[in-house]
Amino acid sequence: MAGALVAPDRFAVGGFPFAFSVSADGLSLKWPRGFGVAAQHVTVAAHPWSLLQFNVVATHGFSLDLPAGTERPAYALAGETLRGSTTFGDGDLPRDLKVTADSISVAEASTPSNSGDERPEIVVATLELSGSRPERPPATDTDIGLAFDVHAMSLSAASLEGHPLGSTIADVALKAQIMGSFPAMPDAKGLKTWRDAGGNIEITDLGLRWGPLAMSAKGTLALDAQMQPEGAFTAHMTGWDKTIDALTAAGWIKLGPASMAKLALGVVSQPDANGQAAADVPVTIQSRRISVGPLKLGSVPELKLD
Repeated sequence: MAGALVAPDRFAVGGFPFAFSVSADGLSLKWPRGFGVAAQHVTVAAHPWSLLQFNVVATHGFSLDLPAGTERPAYALAGETLRGSTTFGDGDLPRDLKVTADSISVAEASTPSNSGDERPEIVVATLELSGSRPERPPATDTDIGLAFDVHAMSLSAASLEGHPLGSTIADVALKAQIMGSFPAMPDAKGLKTWRDAGGNIEITDLGLRWGPLAMSAKGTLALDAQMQPEGAFTAHMTGWDKTIDALTAAGWIKLGPASMAKLALGVVSQPDANGQAAADVPVTIQSRRISVGPLKLGSVPELKLD
């Protein structure tokens, strides 16, 4: 919190002897570089027998400001409630973190040129996030630097509007491990150093429910020469027939390739426990295009790091 300007409307300390708690109304923290955190009401508590573990509750609204880079605009994240816990070891960074937040929205921050024009780019009904670091920093690119889980329920995005599978993804869950020494500042310079040292992300489980498509996958994600995501996965997929029909009806794929795709997937598919046709297919992300087996599912938004 070094260099931060802290400005609460009300500040109270309590909870002793069974806990130490600090609560504040109208809390605002601003850092010189432009990062900012605000909450209408927030409480931070710790038990005397575990002073390095903190429980945090923010209610009635909170926000996070991410400053602009040289290529990307500033962003504002807002939510209704947040509950979580974190444990510290040696150093300033937490050893582990667990957070659940509701009614999350992410939008380009307001500027004089777009004032009153803000529109959320991403909206998530509920977001669950957890992460943990090993006791010792990774020595090579085969050591785990950070393990994390992300679960987003009812995710909608401006970039998904008009998509044949719908503008809302019902459920997406990710379990992954960042391999190698991940940079403290994940900007272009830090991530390039991490990538060049062999750093990548091992995805142990990726789950997706989007329209008729249900999929689970695992594989590896990395950064390509243009610092954009690329990856290769193996996916178990159901609902592929209705997915192909939706993409064909919208003109995303032509009738001939669609028929060939359905034939190919039909050959390798088998009924699952619910009697649905399920197929194991390769998934690739390359040149910002996502392909599931023979299907081009869509594009990956450009990753702007600075």
